[in-house]
Amino acid sequence: MSIGTIRLQGQYYDGRQPIGTPATLVFAGHDAMLIGTHGSNGYATRQLLVSPRAGRAERFIALPDGGQFQCADQPMLDHLPHESQSEGPVAWLEKRWGVALASVAVIIALLLAAYFYGLPAVAKRVAARIPIETEQAVGQEALAWLDNSRWFKPTQLEQDRQNHIREGFDRLRSGLPLERYYRLEFRDSFIGPNAFALPGGTIVITDDMVHAAETVDEVVAVLAHEIGHAELRHTMRRVLQDSAVAVVAATLTADAASLSVAVAGLPALLAQAKYSREFEAEADDFAFKLLKRHHRSPMAFATLMERLANKHDEDKQAFAFISTHPVTAERVRRARVAAKQ
Repeated sequence: MSIGTIRLQGQYYDGRQPIGTPATLVFAGHDAMLIGTHGSNGYATRQLLVSPRAGRAERFIALPDGGQFQCADQPMLDHLPHESQSEGPVAWLEKRWGVALASVAVIIALLLAAYFYGLPAVAKRVAARIPIETEQAVGQEALAWLDNSRWFKPTQLEQDRQNHIREGFDRLRSGLPLERYYRLEFRDSFIGPNAFALPGGTIVITDDMVHAAETVDEVVAVLAHEIGHAELRHTMRRVLQDSAVAVVAATLTADAASLSVAVAGLPALLAQAKYSREFEAEADDFAFKLLKRHHRSPMAFATLMERLANKHDEDKQAFAFISTHPVTAERVRRARVAAKQ
């Protein structure tokens, strides 16, 4: 493109010495003349390449003989050939903060969508492909860690009471896909009334939970809910979701320490995992159907949940089951409706 006569003041670097010398670059039509202490050199404007714009920083004009001319940014430089073909769009974006902020907002929205929707979907698919034997080994290792770390102590329940509960548990698991993998464990613990499913079918119930129940049916109803978590692979899905950040970090940075931390913290994560409302609703529905199949009423579940919720309001430190399995009026209502159907 033809450029009228324009003079630019700046510094000339010959490409051999790091020190620049004062010079003037004169444009006239399709030609340019560099004048300085080194002498003068002529070039065709099409041979010049201008560096990308970076805010208000000075720009460099690359000369065909290997030298460079440094000068303040000028509108006329936009008419010269550029080193980067994307200079136009980049410069346009740099001047428009609204577009930049909108882009950041879109990226954040996409990341949140991936976390709340994409990650659970991926975790569900991955969990379904994990062999149950592998999952069972993870659950057994987690239980051993909890025992060795003194989260749990041996149960103090009478053997007859344990046997009655096991009979109800064995009837519940009969005919289920994971039937032969189920294992019921009783433990005494400082965590209060609680029950949870470890990966692979191991279900733990605390002595305090058994004492909080007034009937065997109430205990069995809680176990049916935990069986629901196990059959639907909720625990492993939750572990995969909570560990995803560390797994991604290890993948992107090749830092095995990130993944090691996630794996090392797995037992504690299992012990403290809080299920989502979706998981709770799915496990509830599974439990209600399972109980009715064995001629037990979901009303026992509603009764126990209400009692625990009321007691939890009085002593929030004592009732861990409410912390990990939030009780809502809706859940109790659904249990009552299921009992009447």
